[in-house]
Amino acid sequence: MYLYFRSDEHQTMRLLEIDLLNFRNYESLHLVPDAGLNLITGTNAQGKTNLLEAIYLLATGRPLRAGKEEELIRWGAEEAKVHARIHRQQSLDVEVEACLSRNHPRVMMVDGQVHRAATALGQFNVVIFSAMDLEVVRGQPADRRRYLDVEISMLSPAYGRALAGYRRALEQRNRLLKSIRESGGAITPSLIDLLDAWDEQLVRYGSSVILARERFISALCPLASAAHAELSEGREMLDIRYAPAVDGVQGEWEQVAHCFREQLHKVREEELRRGTTLVGPQRDDLLLFVDGKEARTYASQGQQRTVMLSLKRAEFDLTLQERQEPPIVLLDDVMSDLDDLRRAQLLRMALRGAQAFITATSAETFPQEILAAARMYRVESGRIEVLNEGNATRPDTRYSG
Repeated sequence: MYLYFRSDEHQTMRLLEIDLLNFRNYESLHLVPDAGLNLITGTNAQGKTNLLEAIYLLATGRPLRAGKEEELIRWGAEEAKVHARIHRQQSLDVEVEACLSRNHPRVMMVDGQVHRAATALGQFNVVIFSAMDLEVVRGQPADRRRYLDVEISMLSPAYGRALAGYRRALEQRNRLLKSIRESGGAITPSLIDLLDAWDEQLVRYGSSVILARERFISALCPLASAAHAELSEGREMLDIRYAPAVDGVQGEWEQVAHCFREQLHKVREEELRRGTTLVGPQRDDLLLFVDGKEARTYASQGQQRTVMLSLKRAEFDLTLQERQEPPIVLLDDVMSDLDDLRRAQLLRMALRGAQAFITATSAETFPQEILAAARMYRVESGRIEVLNEGNATRPDTRYSG
């Protein structure tokens, strides 16, 4: 049996309204969603995922799908905007906006003020589950690093700033190493001083990134393990381990920085020969084990889905612990790929007092309890209509296309 708890608009984080202008296939949209469950149906390529991606972009600063950022702008338009107003129980309401252009870098705004992308993160939290999330389990280390970066940045804006600083330092250091290699490897005292300076920048920011990742995984692991035990009905055990590219990572920031600095010194000659940085969080990985075997290699597709669902449950619980209010839940067309048990668990998470947005090609896979509680939408060619339970258009429908 499914239990539905409608979110109290004064008690939980939620999206109050969202506006799209020339975003993906939406020419324009103004939507005031329900405080609880929003069920969005429509055939493929009509705009269901695009709506969830707009919410995700504002929360994480990243597109949901890989590709060039200009692909977020509707065909034939030069600019796009996504604007939302968010209610937060634990702090003041906030307005977040992303301004996209084919000719200029993206601009992020918070309450009307321009912010760097790193400082605009963490204004509100989402947990998303889509078919692409399986790449966290079965994909490459870069997929898992991206997962860590997104999740930690939403919980800790300081992490986003440290990560941005690290990437800038890494880019400059790699450029210096490459230029030294291309010049025949000649090292002058001034180049050594410059390389030492970039080493310190790498250590300064990278140690904060490493420490935040280690602490996040330590907090996430017991929550994910408990969720996995429930989902597998006690038959399987999930373990999550951090695999930092800097050896001996433990303790506080000073210890991490010491280890990082020492290993940079040890590999310097090899880095000069190759022209690239060989140690640091850009080479980290997140290891996922089911009953002691690495899930990426040995888990079945069903087990991999269970691992990913366990991670999502853990993200929800960790956000609730850290923020004292549940995140907004986004479920992108995943219900038909799950068996009854996993579908029920996913819906249970979505209905734990959080505002939720669920997309599907049809409402037929949902139980009547869900359909009775949800505000239902139909999307077609970037136009949204709000439907009541009898499939009649509600008077509060707001859309344009």
